[in-house]
Amino acid sequence: MLIIGDVLVSDELIDKCFCCDVTLCRGACCVEGDGGAPVAADEVADLDTYYPTFRKYMTEAGIAAVEALGETFVAEGDAFGTPLIPVTKACAFSFEEDGITKCAIEKSYLQGEIPFRKPLSCYLYPIRVSKVGRYVALNYHHWDICKTACEKGRALALPVYKFLKEPLIQAFGKDWYCELETVIESRSSV
Repeated sequence: MLIIGDVLVSDELIDKCFCCDVTLCRGACCVEGDGGAPVAADEVADLDTYYPTFRKYMTEAGIAAVEALGETFVAEGDAFGTPLIPVTKACAFSFEEDGITKCAIEKSYLQGEIPFRKPLSCYLYPIRVSKVGRYVALNYHHWDICKTACEKGRALALPVYKFLKEPLIQAFGKDWYCELETVIESRSSV
């Protein structure tokens, strides 16, 4: 494990390889699982504000779920999560295009309509963020549906932390990421 500032970085983010390929998994992470994606407290207002913009990309079932539950719901404790469509358990913000499940929020961002890509927990996946005392902990989340991403990552020799460079910089800053790279490189040269 590494400590960069007040962030604990699991060795698996360095040792495991990963490269998402939605043409292979078909966006299964948006339709599998037993709960919605974690949403940070500071993201709740953005989802509320921009819902009318990205709503047009959602399915009728997704819209109905949001109308019933809201753009977010209180998950465990005081944590927030994305709502799910009751029958399918898919994320309410998901839709299918060309046989691949995609995110309505991300599509709106890619169209230049909103200023954020999607909830950071989705953007950072397969990294999961938690609190450990005064630290933020970054851990690798193992999920069978990502088997093809692990295989592709190994074929490309692409570690998780490199695959997720952009969202890690968004979450912790460019200086933090540069320090992470420096520490990792110094470890491997020993």
